[in-house]
Amino acid sequence: MSDETPPSDPPREVAGPPPGRPRRRIGIVVLIAVLGVAILGAGGFGLWEMSSSPKLCNSCHIMKPYVDAWKTSKHKDVACVQCHYPPGLRDTVWVKYQAVTQVVKWATQTYSSKPFAEVEDGSCLRSGCHDRRLLQGKVTYKRGIIFDHKPHLEGVRRGRQLRCTSCHSQIVVGTHIEVTESTCFLCHFKGLKTSRDIQPIAGCTGCHQAPKGDVRVGSLTFNHADLVARGVKCESCHLNVVEGDGEAPRERCFSCHNQPEKLARYQDTPFIHDFHVASHNIECARCHTAIKHQLPPPIGVPTAALAPVVAPPEGVR
Repeated sequence: MSDETPPSDPPREVAGPPPGRPRRRIGIVVLIAVLGVAILGAGGFGLWEMSSSPKLCNSCHIMKPYVDAWKTSKHKDVACVQCHYPPGLRDTVWVKYQAVTQVVKWATQTYSSKPFAEVEDGSCLRSGCHDRRLLQGKVTYKRGIIFDHKPHLEGVRRGRQLRCTSCHSQIVVGTHIEVTESTCFLCHFKGLKTSRDIQPIAGCTGCHQAPKGDVRVGSLTFNHADLVARGVKCESCHLNVVEGDGEAPRERCFSCHNQPEKLARYQDTPFIHDFHVASHNIECARCHTAIKHQLPPPIGVPTAALAPVVAPPEGVR
């Protein structure tokens, strides 16, 4: 026997992957990642655009009256988000988040039948919208009423800082961002009317111009220019043109609040107005009773004299 060991086979080389295969795998992974990001981006962009479309607003039944009012308003060619989303990405993202919470409330059936929305002044005054309205000066509204936006928005009125939506609101469904005249009357007349005298803010001529030419009322013909020259007060002739006191009954607080600490501040008028008017868009009519301002029925033949004479039924004497 020989002590020599048989020669062993030489070590075999383990075959590795062909050159270029790892690069191919990395390329596939990168491609899948890029496609995934693109799909997510396209989906996110689509959801962003969809959430900014009036069609989404109209998909909820409680929004239908407001969308219908928008379709017939002066803003019908302006997308909802142009007003309801303030300028700036940060604020826009915040409003988007609020909108998502509204969707959650709808899905969980915890929503209110009367949605609440705020429109910032920045949305109204942004470039291309009403950015030059403050420079426009006095304008004529409806039947010759004089109005100037600048003092109402830049100055403090009766100790209150007003917003665009303080006057342009939507208290009655069917109008969309129209002028709410009851708000005008509340500010101009509340606490300024007695049983014998009316002293509205800016006076009667602050909003109205005296009619030109002769005016005939019943059998009387007169000219306002003569009365103005003599310094005759408007309310000397125009009686009963203001109705209501515009009070804010405490009971109305209960429709929104039930916290004792908040109800205890009912008498704190400056805080109440700063929070509800300057900080938030709470319509005045939610708290105050209405004040009406209009001309009384024209003087003429009493309506009773115009009623037709009805003959009594047969057999009745």
